[in-house]
Amino acid sequence: MIWMDVRASVKDEVETVEVTEGVNVTLRTDLTGIKSDDMIRWTFGTTDTRIAQLVNSGTVSFYNGIFTNRLNLDKQTGSLTISNISFLHSGVYKQQLISEQVSNKKFSVTVYATVPVPSITQGSPQRQSDLKSSSRRCSVVCSVRNAYKVTLSWYNGSDLHSISDSGNSTLSLPLDFEHGDNNTYSCVAANPVSNQTVHLNTTCTQFYSSKGGYRFVLWLIPVLLLLLIMLLVSVATFRLYGNKNVPKNRQEGQTPKEVHCAETMFNAKRVQNMEKPIKALDCPLTIVIYYSIKYD
Repeated sequence: MIWMDVRASVKDEVETVEVTEGVNVTLRTDLTGIKSDDMIRWTFGTTDTRIAQLVNSGTVSFYNGIFTNRLNLDKQTGSLTISNISFLHSGVYKQQLISEQVSNKKFSVTVYATVPVPSITQGSPQRQSDLKSSSRRCSVVCSVRNAYKVTLSWYNGSDLHSISDSGNSTLSLPLDFEHGDNNTYSCVAANPVSNQTVHLNTTCTQFYSSKGGYRFVLWLIPVLLLLLIMLLVSVATFRLYGNKNVPKNRQEGQTPKEVHCAETMFNAKRVQNMEKPIKALDCPLTIVIYYSIKYD
């Protein structure tokens, strides 16, 4: 009577199983024992493709396909284990017990990818008014590679700030906050079986993006670099070609004042028959020269 009670249900039961790719999954029948003339059959998919079978309390058969070297069947309970499960193994599994009565149990298995770690980068304010509200307003964007049923969320402490879910290849979720904001913000990427979290440093030092701040700095840097290059080119050009235009006496170390004095002294000696002395102007030493004038 106890054995009959265990097998009395002919109504299908559905159990939902959600796992991460790469793990081992066991689909349990909840049976405590199998009679020698019982048969356990496992099928997969909407077409009920047979993948494993147990008969005569010990004879196990596997039907490979996409499950090659991945299946194991418990001879005592008929439970099915799938090793290193992958996306291809998502679907409906049916366990069928054939005895005095036929009973079925269904498993809806969904395999998810491991959630990647999200990244936080500098962004732009979401509203035009944000540009005017503060000269030190920060804007960041949290992004993650999209996968099946991945959601992206901002948390402020324990409170949900915002959430995003779409069919795009990359999920992106912006966040604006004031400089000096001491709240703790966390970006969480999650699917039904796993999650990844990164925390945000809200000092604004890395994510300064106000109208007159971050954008101005981005514009100013190339301008300063261009001016520096022009200055270096000018200095190099002057040093290369400037000395060619300097008079020889300048190159020999004479100043314009010294040249003037030397020329004055030389020309004065050639002058004759002058009664008044000639004084060389602006020379370091005052030179007075007397001349006698002859008349033929």
